[in-house]
Amino acid sequence: MNVGIIGCGRVANIHMNAYKAIDNAKVVAVADADINKAKAFAETYKIEKVFSDCKELFEIKDLGFVDICTPTATHEPLVCEAAKVGINVLVEKPLGRSSQECERIVETARKHGIKVCVCHNQLFYPQVRRLKAIADSEDFNLISFRTFHRENFEWLVAHGLAQPWNVNPEHGGILWEVGTHLAYLQLHFLKDVNEVYALGTKAKYSVWDDFIVLLRTVSEQWGIMEISWVAKESEIVYEIVSSDGKRVQTFLPHGYIIERMQEKAANVAGVISNFLTDLRRLYRKWAKFTADQIKKPNTGHPDLISAYIKSLEENAPPPVTGEDGRNTIRLLECIEESLNKQKPVKYTPW
Repeated sequence: MNVGIIGCGRVANIHMNAYKAIDNAKVVAVADADINKAKAFAETYKIEKVFSDCKELFEIKDLGFVDICTPTATHEPLVCEAAKVGINVLVEKPLGRSSQECERIVETARKHGIKVCVCHNQLFYPQVRRLKAIADSEDFNLISFRTFHRENFEWLVAHGLAQPWNVNPEHGGILWEVGTHLAYLQLHFLKDVNEVYALGTKAKYSVWDDFIVLLRTVSEQWGIMEISWVAKESEIVYEIVSSDGKRVQTFLPHGYIIERMQEKAANVAGVISNFLTDLRRLYRKWAKFTADQIKKPNTGHPDLISAYIKSLEENAPPPVTGEDGRNTIRLLECIEESLNKQKPVKYTPW
């Protein structure tokens, strides 16, 4: 399937690595307002056609879809332009900067009969899929899903993993940059969220940079999102908890999974048993780390894009719909409102 990429920055490079792993996808054209950037990108990846105007890219025949890798503020006009000429769209997260923007995208796509897929790539992490399978199994009665994301923003900028403007209020800060992932994961594990309560602080930057979110559901399950960009030590953990006390965690980025079911040590034998369990966990962590140095970890992008291509070929719903993207943004808006008002806020999908 022929693909056109719009935007030739960091995200586009990540997506190109995914296309390399997909046999039935070929990037045939790129477009960027900075033509020199587009030319350099095309030369790096041996792409034939280069444009400075996406409208020229839209004129290519036999284009299966376009992949929009531009800043969030441009998503709505670009998706709608593509929809109006009948081109399917894969768009980087978040879908938009407001649920109103997202709804306009959804309505335009519906009106023109095209399929929009939002790049919620962490849904396709192998470890997240395994965690979801455990949560959905008959012997695991899920009561809570907890996501913890703590990093140091200065370190991220120094290593090219974030941009200084990420902490400018107009770009939404960590809530929109990182919180998007955690929000769509929460909605994936908890199907009937109905209330949000968030507390936090602007410890170092002019945006909320250290906060916690409690999500309530109709079914009395609950979720926790803890997010920080002022932590000294990086820690990214996703955890499911069952009604009988079972805890299963996955640690990112290396994605090893452990089960927390050790009993408190009451004697020497118990201490030794717990010590050996901790050693096994440490071994799994470093074994996975070593494997990732040999082979890059699965970012979820190849599986998501492959699933999207299959949905286009079979005329089926995309793996992540525009409605999914819109509901994620609605949850972020409720979190932001709760942080600002310092009180619970009702959440309802659009």
